[in-house]
Amino acid sequence: MNIKILGCSGNYVGRHRTTCFLIDETLLIDAGTITDSLPRKDFRKIKRILVTHTHMDHLKGLFPFVDELAMMGEHNIELVSAAPVLDIITNNLLNNLIWPDFTVIPSANDAIIKLQDIPLEKLSRLDSVSVKPILTTHTVYTVGYVVRQQDGEGFMFTADTGPTKRFWELAHDEKSIHFIIADVSFPDRLKDLALISGHMTPSILMEMIDRYGLGDRTFYVTHIKPIFGREIVREFVRSGRHNIRILKQAETLTI
Repeated sequence: MNIKILGCSGNYVGRHRTTCFLIDETLLIDAGTITDSLPRKDFRKIKRILVTHTHMDHLKGLFPFVDELAMMGEHNIELVSAAPVLDIITNNLLNNLIWPDFTVIPSANDAIIKLQDIPLEKLSRLDSVSVKPILTTHTVYTVGYVVRQQDGEGFMFTADTGPTKRFWELAHDEKSIHFIIADVSFPDRLKDLALISGHMTPSILMEMIDRYGLGDRTFYVTHIKPIFGREIVREFVRSGRHNIRILKQAETLTI
């Protein structure tokens, strides 16, 4: 499994792109950036977008992408997530007010966007991978994921979350997990803001790691607000924890 990091920042400024991971060229996790990170020839390879939640930094790339697919013709994609996430998208975004309803364009039977809801805490097969959504703690309904390839090896992604419980309980019990991609958006001095907005700081992540006995796991930090990037890196360096790394845009993780 190859996971190409198209975007992993907590804001879309300058060269920074927001959350979007491309798995084996066909599956995206979130859609913070697509058309500005991939050449047009790769658009048709994408079959599904696995959505964590409906904040715009995780969905903004969806809109130019589906518009381009409509112009290219003869292609559709699936939006996959827990049912409440899909409901928010259809009721509030693809509602012909914010953006055209591509779930019925060009027709209901042959729409650009197909919706597929999957149950919480159960593995659902999506071609060569299986995914398990886990409810996390954010300001809107949000799910993190376990993602596994056919041999059972895989990784986990917290999505946007503050201190949460169920995700970490399952992380402790999940086997053959190579790494966990975890949200850290703010430095420790802004812990109150992180908690209010449903995110973590370095100390909060380390508290979760210690509380749930995950010190032997490899972690990649994502969703850093660019303005706080150097400060957050310094806090992790001072911690001396060699199992925590900063996720980098355009890098590829391999399982």
